[in-house]
Amino acid sequence: MKRIIFASLSLLTLCLTSCDDGRIYKEVAYDTVGRSAKLEGKITGIGNWAEGYTIAIAGFTEDDDYASISKAIQVDDEGNASVTMTNIPDEVTSVQLCVLDRLRRHVMTFYEADIEGIRDTIRMEVGTINVSMFNAIQQSYLSTTCANCHGASNRTAAGLDLTEGKAYQAMVGVDSKKVEGKKIVDPNDAENSVLHMVLNQETVEGISMNHFDLVSEKNAQSILPLIDNWINNGAKEE
Repeated sequence: MKRIIFASLSLLTLCLTSCDDGRIYKEVAYDTVGRSAKLEGKITGIGNWAEGYTIAIAGFTEDDDYASISKAIQVDDEGNASVTMTNIPDEVTSVQLCVLDRLRRHVMTFYEADIEGIRDTIRMEVGTINVSMFNAIQQSYLSTTCANCHGASNRTAAGLDLTEGKAYQAMVGVDSKKVEGKKIVDPNDAENSVLHMVLNQETVEGISMNHFDLVSEKNAQSILPLIDNWINNGAKEE
């Protein structure tokens, strides 16, 4: 009986010793946890987003607009964020600080990490980033599409400058010069805002150019709802 007890204790000791071995621990951790991403920085403008959107660190597979994995960004009273997302699947090819809609579909990207060849922790030192709804619209649409005619070159169509730093003051609460009785952006009323009209209708009385044709299918699914939700949420700048 004593021999049996001694043998059992010896086997238990051997198992515990093996589990404490560094090499075995690393192998198990790698297979179970996989890659992780750690984001650090100061995030401003996160508090006034409309319902249904999330500012997140998210992983995407190639050619897929829906996040395979995501974690919402939380900030302290000074706007500092320190967020770690673990268990990133091997098939994820892009890790971003971005906006997701309620379906976890990508809306726009504020920061993208280079993850090629990284097998453990992806470091995302983002510095200071403004993630407000309006800045998302500015960066993803106004600056890239609208400003081509409205202010980015020597041409400022209709006297409307939609470049960064000027677009908000040029649109929000401002009477339209082309559509009588309407504001370019009428806070809390997207459908009566000229910005909504020209992006969602082929013809708008008083507007000679067809802006609707400039809207891509992808923007129609993500950016246009974002613009409407921003307006109906008060059209805030920050």
